[in-house]
Amino acid sequence: MQNQNNIFDELSTLFSQERLAGYLRHTDCNNKSDALIAYSWNIELSQALYPALQVLEITLRNSLHRAITTAYKTSYWFDLSFLHPKEMAVVNQAKDSLKRDRKQIEVGRLVAELSFGFWTSLFDVRYEYNQTLWPRLLKPVFQHMPKRYRTRQYLSRELNRIRYLRNRIFHYESIWHWKDLSEQHESLINLVRWLSPLAANYVSVFDCFKDVYSNGKLQVQDGLKKLISTE
Repeated sequence: MQNQNNIFDELSTLFSQERLAGYLRHTDCNNKSDALIAYSWNIELSQALYPALQVLEITLRNSLHRAITTAYKTSYWFDLSFLHPKEMAVVNQAKDSLKRDRKQIEVGRLVAELSFGFWTSLFDVRYEYNQTLWPRLLKPVFQHMPKRYRTRQYLSRELNRIRYLRNRIFHYESIWHWKDLSEQHESLINLVRWLSPLAANYVSVFDCFKDVYSNGKLQVQDGLKKLISTE
């Protein structure tokens, strides 16, 4: 126990006390040993969710881009007036970023430069007005989605929930204590599958979330014991 406490204290200095203090304060953590296990398990869970998050983000933006290009008959649809000022500002920021990197503003580069938040914002209710995007593009974007779920409201809710999860992971924040994490993983996989069954099968090659969620905490404990034995 003392050795694990020493590791926790040293990591608190390396990672910042504020980062690890949140784990120590959590009701499921009774001591520094529990907090260290939770922090380590959080890394494992974040890593396990990364493949599906990456594939969803890339597949969603490209599927949206293709559908909007077809609907508006131009691949430069992001220059059209239907975008609201908030989204147009994001587009302009992406263009400025490419210019700073001395890259030409090509469609493929701009699509990749635009944030996940931008793409999820296109599911906002304001893009349903006069069928700007929805519901007419629901089927072209999510071709394999069951009809009972295929609404802008459902997709907006789920995508924004996944966006929040993604941001927590990409900013190295805690998710290990979320009670609905398994449900969120299922939603994430479903969204990928509804965009492309092939993409979902590809994710399955890497996806180890269920095992990490069920057994990862014990594996972390074993790993820490090995670390202690080498100290």
